[in-house]
Amino acid sequence: MARAESVEDLDLGPIGPWARLPEFRNSKFFAELLNRLVTGRDMNIIVTASSETGVGKTTLAVALAMMIDQHGWTADKAAVANPAEYDRLYDNSPPGTCLILDEAEKAMDARRGMTKESVSLTQSFATKRYKQVFSILTAPSKSWVDGRLGSDASDYWIQALETDMGRIKGEAKVYRLKTNEHYEQDYTDRTEFLHWPNLDGNREFERLDKRKRDILESDTETAYYDENDIEDIKGEVSRSVREQHKREVIHRLNDIEKLTQKDIGEVFDISGSRVSQIVNGG
Repeated sequence: MARAESVEDLDLGPIGPWARLPEFRNSKFFAELLNRLVTGRDMNIIVTASSETGVGKTTLAVALAMMIDQHGWTADKAAVANPAEYDRLYDNSPPGTCLILDEAEKAMDARRGMTKESVSLTQSFATKRYKQVFSILTAPSKSWVDGRLGSDASDYWIQALETDMGRIKGEAKVYRLKTNEHYEQDYTDRTEFLHWPNLDGNREFERLDKRKRDILESDTETAYYDENDIEDIKGEVSRSVREQHKREVIHRLNDIEKLTQKDIGEVFDISGSRVSQIVNGG
């Protein structure tokens, strides 16, 4: 009878080093993650912090992404305060990829509330689930996410903790998020604690960290356009180009002595007086 393969014998790709640790082999979170990888399902994860800054939200998100991504995670698979970039990454990523939407709160002006920017972010993270792409969103708090994306936007909520001195602890609480549709009630069950490694010196983490600092320290805001915005912009540009071309043609026709401005107006279904205004710069 053949010996059953142990975890140590299996080629688990990027998840291998984590799965070989007893702490993770006994973890409910990693058990479900492995199940979703095997069954071709996705997972949305929200990472928040127990304090506003400095407890390693991005570090935790990157550590998770490096473990999850079956193609090898790189900083190019993260969008910083830019849902439009996240959309593009999602649409062009193969199954088994893990993406990060970091600093989600910076993508929306708090004064806008549930306006188009908020709805667009909801569509980006909460509803883009048509292929096996794992997504991690970092946000200031679970209540922030609930208020803007809805309580059912994610499968797991992981809260990075701080030490008594306010420093990075490298430890997080893991919560499984579920919705009972019959009773219209949301459940948040804490399943376990999670520890993650220090990524100082990791090239991809440092690439993302530098990009993040450059964006957040910049005075310019990242404009976010959803699909409808883009179509409107394309239509406006097309109309502008057509109008400019029409004016150029009218000027050329006006130089032909045999044509009157009335004749030219009939070609474009405008009056002769309007032709005169265009020719004279109006």
